[in-house]
Amino acid sequence: MQRRYNTYSVAVAQNAARKMNDKKFQRRLEGLIEDRHSGASELARLGLEVAAQCAQSAGAQKTIELRHYLAECAKALAAARPSMSILKNLMEEWKESLEVLPDDVEEARVKAAETALNLAEQSTRASFEAAALTSALVGNNKTIITHSFSSTVLEVFHLLKNRGVQAIVPESRPLCEGADLAERLSQWDIPATYITDAQVGLFAAHADIAIVGADTLLADGSAINKAGTLLLAMAAHAEEVPFYVCCESCKLWPQKEPPALEEMSPAELGTSPWPGVSVSNIYFDVTPAHLITGWCTERGAPDPEIGDRE
Repeated sequence: MQRRYNTYSVAVAQNAARKMNDKKFQRRLEGLIEDRHSGASELARLGLEVAAQCAQSAGAQKTIELRHYLAECAKALAAARPSMSILKNLMEEWKESLEVLPDDVEEARVKAAETALNLAEQSTRASFEAAALTSALVGNNKTIITHSFSSTVLEVFHLLKNRGVQAIVPESRPLCEGADLAERLSQWDIPATYITDAQVGLFAAHADIAIVGADTLLADGSAINKAGTLLLAMAAHAEEVPFYVCCESCKLWPQKEPPALEEMSPAELGTSPWPGVSVSNIYFDVTPAHLITGWCTERGAPDPEIGDRE
């Protein structure tokens, strides 16, 4: 599979925002681009909330002006996090809905905002349903190993908190969002072992099942997720531990060409400027379908529609 990388600046989204000459929207967009703690689904819903705010506050006097402005907003938001397909998919769906806005501009504002918030609510329901189906698949008294911080996987743990589960949680460098997950598990009295990413190969054998989220699902069933997911999948495969991807079906990438893998600021690694040494901070990797036991979405766990779909 061809790898493509995207710089931290996300120039397409930022340039689109600058052309709109809307400083408030630019700040909201920058917030999405710089967010390192929210998962893809959460960021997509935040993007839809921004879209709704744009609809309500736009200075357009006619529906045609409003439609053009909101379409530009959707374009910029969709490009803000290129490794996260759900943001692009939901923004495309919202953009299509703008074509049938009412002629009255005030009614159009309300309709556009309502549609954005309804899409966010649908996403929330789909995430919960995927988690519920996954928790039923896991069962009782299991040790789950995961990676990164996924709101959907977090919900899986929440649903299993009284069913004797334990967790193995890698730190997920560079910003260690695994620590956020470990803290939440502690609050729910779920026993957890917090490890460095380098210990995944040692601890995979101690798990009954591996469950991760996904930022994007590709046409062949491969999954894009936080860097380190591929290593967990390889370790699970070596130890014959089933490896499941749990997410909304809206994360399916509609194109054959894979999205860019985002590269963030090298400063996040806390290195010194060593002469002759370059620093790479690519945030996502691609786990091939043959390492994935099954895909769990709101349509089923495992979802029969995902796999060899090329």
